[in-house]
Amino acid sequence: MPDDAKMRTVKLGMLGCGVVGGGLVKLLAKHRDDFRANGFDLKLTHLAVRDVRKDRGVDLSGVEVTDDPMKVANDRGIDLLVEVMGGNTLAVEAGCAALVRGIPLVSANKSALARSMGRYAEAAKQGGTGICFESAAAAHIPIIEVLDRSLACEELSVIKGVINGSTNYILTFMERAGCEYEDALKDAAAKGFTEADPTLDVEGIDAAEKLTLLAFKAFGAYVPPDQVHTEGVTKIGQVDVLLATALDHRIKLVAAARRGEDGLSLRVHPALVHRGELLADVDSEFNAIILEGPGFKELTFLGKGAGELPTASAVLNDIVKMIRQPDTSTLPGFKRTGGDVQLADTRSLKLCYFLRLAVEPAHVDGVLSALKGLGLVVLSHAQVSHGGRNFLGVISDVIEESRMMTALSEIARVAGVTQTPGLIRLDKDNYRDIVEREQSTYFGSSLER
Repeated sequence: MPDDAKMRTVKLGMLGCGVVGGGLVKLLAKHRDDFRANGFDLKLTHLAVRDVRKDRGVDLSGVEVTDDPMKVANDRGIDLLVEVMGGNTLAVEAGCAALVRGIPLVSANKSALARSMGRYAEAAKQGGTGICFESAAAAHIPIIEVLDRSLACEELSVIKGVINGSTNYILTFMERAGCEYEDALKDAAAKGFTEADPTLDVEGIDAAEKLTLLAFKAFGAYVPPDQVHTEGVTKIGQVDVLLATALDHRIKLVAAARRGEDGLSLRVHPALVHRGELLADVDSEFNAIILEGPGFKELTFLGKGAGELPTASAVLNDIVKMIRQPDTSTLPGFKRTGGDVQLADTRSLKLCYFLRLAVEPAHVDGVLSALKGLGLVVLSHAQVSHGGRNFLGVISDVIEESRMMTALSEIARVAGVTQTPGLIRLDKDNYRDIVEREQSTYFGSSLER
């Protein structure tokens, strides 16, 4: 054990003490002997909360508590600022104020970071310090560390995953309970998996903010969340779940950044994932991130993407990293030269698609023929009965998105189609590869191209 006289005490200021902040206070006490064994001690000395009278359920003795985040950020007595308060205004002001005067920042605030990254970077540059935000991207999955250090010079082509635990729980519950979206949302809220206002989760906004951070570290390109193609899960119905199951797929909210010849594409939307793919096995509040690149082909990371201890633990690990290696930080971190990459035109992307069609049984063959006449190659299809109606689900071959959107209005007018078609993209750029692999496995031959 190091000599107490030589022990370095690092004084922390913290903004927010909710679920994550409270978890961090617990972990600081739990690991104090570990800190001291490595020659330093961590002491929470200043805290800003909205209500100073509220019982936080943790020991805050000896901590100066205020309701003014700027007071903590500007206090000369702190050595490092921890931001777990959330929000896009005061949190940014406080974080940048600390950075400008040389105080490093550890943040779990994905929204503030994703939407104000330029301000944070400039403030860190002025103060000659850095920012760590591992917990903001995927809680306890150490993906930022991997991108910034272990794979710093890899030529990545794809980073994608299931990175919102709330929507993943909702979709899993819809499968298991056989219920509609609204009932699954109520269950998720009752179990504490959503905020009082679940909009950020269910509309895909939370995932888009995380994808901004991941793409920045993976490709060196900053794409604000507002420029990420974003769709949520609110339009997913039980009939979609049933058809996906019949087609040997599951529905997931997938966030993906892909670099191709046309540029960089960032998308968040529901996707059909084949049951043979790793993302299909990610259930409930768990998250998973997949990296693809020519040097290693594919790497997968799995873990809990939210919660008190997973997120608080990621925050603590960032704090310890910055203390042990003062020059190490996520921002700026290892710089990639892809910052001027062009964004791909969404309309020109070529994908496979799932269509949900309400079709009278006697017209199924005619509808399939009509789809072929419209230039859609159907690779797989299935039928289910739901709510007294017959539904046809089809998976198309690769087609340009603009052409598919045009075809939707034409499909709605096909004889026998009794409802506006529903559309969900597939996770795989080319589903035909999966079909051919299965054909070869079972029949010893593949489809003709």
